[in-house]
Amino acid sequence: TKCNSLGFVDYSPPMNHEFRGDKYSLLLQKYRASIAASTMFPTIKYLEIPAAGCLTFMEITDHNYGKYLGFTNYENAIFINEKNYQKKLSDYVSDPDNSKWKDIANSGREYVMNHFTNDHAINSLIDF
Repeated sequence: TKCNSLGFVDYSPPMNHEFRGDKYSLLLQKYRASIAASTMFPTIKYLEIPAAGCLTFMEITDHNYGKYLGFTNYENAIFINEKNYQKKLSDYVSDPDNSKWKDIANSGREYVMNHFTNDHAINSLIDF
């Protein structure tokens, strides 16, 4: 998507601040919402952002296989694509204090913590 071209999107390249590596989660915790947009396949930010408690605008398409992560649109993330990202981001920006956004963010954090921790991965390997 072309989210960075929207006037209300603040993109911080990782090398432009001190929140690099294991400090990245501290940066995410300073935001109420963040965008995980990856056209080819989901990246680690699809888990880092909701784990930090941010409302996650997540690019989910038939081409990037993001659906296999198991998130649910408007339940624990907001799904965006190249056709709807402007409207969905504008909906948030026009009413950022609406409690539904915090509910979705909290549900996203809970989902990641219940399905994508190291303990969960180890248990999956043991069960395999």
